[in-house]
Amino acid sequence: MSDIFQEIDEDLRRDRLMQIWRRYGTAIVALGIGLVVGVGAFIGWRNYTESRLDSQAVAMADAARLLGEGKHAEAAAAFTALANEAGGAYGDLAMLDAAAATLDAGDIAGAVVLYDRVATGTKDDSLRALARLLAVQALMDSAPVADLDSRLDAIGERAGFVPATKELRAYVRLKAGAVDAARGLLAEVVDDATAPARLKNRAKEVLDALGGRLAIEAPAAETPAAEGASPDQPPSDQPSESEGPRP
Repeated sequence: MSDIFQEIDEDLRRDRLMQIWRRYGTAIVALGIGLVVGVGAFIGWRNYTESRLDSQAVAMADAARLLGEGKHAEAAAAFTALANEAGGAYGDLAMLDAAAATLDAGDIAGAVVLYDRVATGTKDDSLRALARLLAVQALMDSAPVADLDSRLDAIGERAGFVPATKELRAYVRLKAGAVDAARGLLAEVVDDATAPARLKNRAKEVLDALGGRLAIEAPAAETPAAEGASPDQPPSDQPSESEGPRP
């Protein structure tokens, strides 16, 4: 009978953890959108002539319009065509947009293929880390824990991505049922001075939902030795002179 109750308790615990993931998981790397825009503007103006940028900007706007109209598959095809034509870092950015549109169309596997294409083909370290991060987010509900961990390990300690990587790894630990490990990682994100405010606030909210920070055991207090006595010498049973003889 005890085994039945244990199975029920584990099922309820697993359901609670997955509810937390569904609530917060989709917003984990929303900062990637801003990063893509910022990196795209910089790399584009640095590496391409103004005339070429104008034509590619028109193609990018047309693909974005399709996306805004809810034509995700068509938008993905337009972004992919632009990526193949432009090549280089600008093409990598278009491929990231193609992956996002493919994901919006409900094709997780297709989106991950495009994210992996950027991760393995780009020469820009920031775009490589971003592509890997977005792939993990897309795979969170379907890929094995070992695969997700491997993808996060590949990101390494890339500057600017450490807090987001730790937050994603915390969700991977939740998926594996390692709640305490997840709480520890989320606490590190909350304490990270380099983490964006929104990311830190989200990590704190999830951490609180999981029961807060892990308790830290305080070291045992040392009993001070009696004044004037050697630490190795037991207290004397003889009375002091002021006490007089004991009965």
